[in-house]
Amino acid sequence: MKSVRTFVLASASLLSLASPAFAQDTAAKDADQAGFGNEDIVVQARRRDESQQDVPLVVNAVTAASIEKLNLREFQEIQTLVPGLNLASSANGIGAQASLRGVAYDVNASGNNGTIEFYLNDAPLAAGILFQSMFDVGQIEVLRGPQGTLRGRASPSGSITVTSHRPDMNEAGGYLTGTINDIGTRNLNGAINVPIIEGILALRVAGVYEEGDGNRVNSLNSTVDPYQKTRGGRISLRAEPVDFLSLSASYTATNRQVAQFDQVESLSQTVVGGPNGQALITAGDRQSVQFIPRRYEQDFKVWNWQAQARFAGQKLDYVGSVSDSKLDSLDPSDDGAFFGATYPLALRQAAQVTNTRSKQTTHELRLSNEERISGIFDYVVGGLYNKLDAPTSLVTQTPLFAGFFIPQAAFPNFVQTSGIVPGAGVSFAQLVNTTVTRPASTKEQSLFANVTAHLGEATELSAGTRYIDYKSTGSLTVGGVAVPAATQNLKTSHWIYSASLKHKFTPDIMAYASFGSSWRPGSATNPIQFRDLTNPGALLSSFYFPGDETSNSYEIGVKSTWLDNRLRVNVTAYRQDFKNYAFSAQNIYAAGTDAQGAQRVFLAAPALAVGVPAKVDGVEGEIDFRLSDRFSISGTASYALSKIKNGVVPCNNYGGGVPTYAQILAANNGQQIATCNVNYRAGTSAPFAATVQSEYNHPIGASMQGYIRGLMTFQGKSQNDPANTFDDIDSYAQVNLFAGIRDADGAWELTGYVKNVFNVERVLTRTAQPLGVSYQQLFCSAAVPQCAGVLPAGVPAITYGQSGSSAYRGITMTAPREFGATFTVRFGSR
Repeated sequence: MKSVRTFVLASASLLSLASPAFAQDTAAKDADQAGFGNEDIVVQARRRDESQQDVPLVVNAVTAASIEKLNLREFQEIQTLVPGLNLASSANGIGAQASLRGVAYDVNASGNNGTIEFYLNDAPLAAGILFQSMFDVGQIEVLRGPQGTLRGRASPSGSITVTSHRPDMNEAGGYLTGTINDIGTRNLNGAINVPIIEGILALRVAGVYEEGDGNRVNSLNSTVDPYQKTRGGRISLRAEPVDFLSLSASYTATNRQVAQFDQVESLSQTVVGGPNGQALITAGDRQSVQFIPRRYEQDFKVWNWQAQARFAGQKLDYVGSVSDSKLDSLDPSDDGAFFGATYPLALRQAAQVTNTRSKQTTHELRLSNEERISGIFDYVVGGLYNKLDAPTSLVTQTPLFAGFFIPQAAFPNFVQTSGIVPGAGVSFAQLVNTTVTRPASTKEQSLFANVTAHLGEATELSAGTRYIDYKSTGSLTVGGVAVPAATQNLKTSHWIYSASLKHKFTPDIMAYASFGSSWRPGSATNPIQFRDLTNPGALLSSFYFPGDETSNSYEIGVKSTWLDNRLRVNVTAYRQDFKNYAFSAQNIYAAGTDAQGAQRVFLAAPALAVGVPAKVDGVEGEIDFRLSDRFSISGTASYALSKIKNGVVPCNNYGGGVPTYAQILAANNGQQIATCNVNYRAGTSAPFAATVQSEYNHPIGASMQGYIRGLMTFQGKSQNDPANTFDDIDSYAQVNLFAGIRDADGAWELTGYVKNVFNVERVLTRTAQPLGVSYQQLFCSAAVPQCAGVLPAGVPAITYGQSGSSAYRGITMTAPREFGATFTVRFGSR
């Protein structure tokens, strides 16, 4: 009920901004300065400049004006303007997650083939490169539904395109924006535009500098303060040496350094009578117990170039891109402080060090018409080459304890003798470093074509296809020893299709129906989870390499404008059916024999990918209303109900806690892993989400204006992991308010703001199991006579893997309330 009251209060507070508007319906206002009205936004959703209202699909455009007005500093914040879109980065900075239209992208399930594809200046690239501080962005377009017959790579849920500001070739200009707030953030970004040869050649230089307090979580066991530092720059060139030729190129470099702690809460907060741990920690405390922070550094470089030649009424476009990514991370092993302060420092600082290097190369060539053929046809044909090399190496540090431990459950035939007592005399010996390398590469080559027929002034029929040829290779080496089960050499191909029909009943009312298919290759990450398991049975092996995912989507929609263009109303309904949807089964236990011959319990963390049948039914709506020339309000809503239909997934049916080897086999009739037939959500995001924006402005004297604007986001109830009883999220609403003054011509602007006005706190994720740590204990040594009948021939010692559980769960939360101010100066072409 609290969240419902917040939603009502938030909506009322935004609507109340309208009260003075009816009395001030005078001077007209430039649409860019008004910002939130129903101004006609031009998009490139179909590779042509078109009004957002004329495109037969749902396109959410986030303009440069909206980014500035709402102080959106991080790319993930665009989700506040696009209901149903969820973006997040992994804690170690390496993975990125995105979901749209009810289904999720998890890097563990999908690898580098997300349900959403991302683009910078028309070229595909990894999501993590964009998940940085934004600067000098021209426009972001979120295209919902299957994509691929017109743009880049196939994607089942949509695509997100980012276009940077292009140099202005006729006028010098620039801007500078600075932001400070009460939680330690300092952000400075800007750009300078210089025409080198007026009308022929221009240069634009942009950059960003940001420092902040990271996730603002401190640790009880460390004096280190969390921080986040970002540096970025972009150089763009644009040339039009002759009338028929346009050239552009850009180089973007960003570097981010982060040190932060993982937030936790005591088990007593979710289980009655559960332990508090070292100290009682609640979600509102925003605290951790790690002894060392999680650290990572991201270094990205992107070269992008484009060329367009126009001849005989046709256009030939080329887009090329090379992106280099370097990610280095240090992940603490003991997130829940299981070992405690009395253990040696080296043990408490054990960590996994990961180094990922990737290079993505893209070339796309397409031919399209500039003048309509026979007054009826538009077409686009082309080809794409996309290659990704992504080798990863890591070193894991596993604590080894000396002293002897006889695990009777694992070795029931071992005879206990005097001198060897389970757990007796155990002490920390050393950290065992294990090197793991994972070279991986993918190559995609595709051909595509799309034709649109204009049947009179009111009707349009479009159809497209793409043929995809895909190859993926990978291998795994652990401690210098190859793991055959993880070797992949996949070669596959597939066709995808699209079709749409739209009709304008009047100049202001358009209806459309569309169909789209999509495809994604199966994941190759599963065998890595069981890299030390030497005896996978038939059932477990069947989960190693899931098959390809396919889907078909059906959509109908209406777009309309009313009241002399002051009111815009759009509604869309869709259904999408998946075969072999890439679902992530979280933290699955399995039984097997390790490389030393010991019978162990293995944990596939964070997830196993598995293909299941699924469907999504959804409705999306937009409404923009300019009540007067000084006041506008707009709202967007999304409802997407996704469901797995009779899917067979790995599961844990052991009644809670960590099962033993014997318990797993007994519960599953001798099988090494449990399976469950499930019918639950395919995605983790809330089925219903909505956004409301508004702005009111008023003159202050002859040369200034005052304004107040608001943004409210609402998230309905959701489930993260359906198998996790602790991580369901209640609905909540958050409100951001902005007020300020600006020069009437836009030369400067000063804004004060409050984000999360009501300081709404929600736990967004919570681990199903207590945070734990893995370690090894010496089982037998050749120096012990009693071990002579246990040790395999030639093996000097056997260690037995153990895991310990702490008194804490890992959680993430909504950001705290933030007070801040932004000042912007602009000149010339800006």
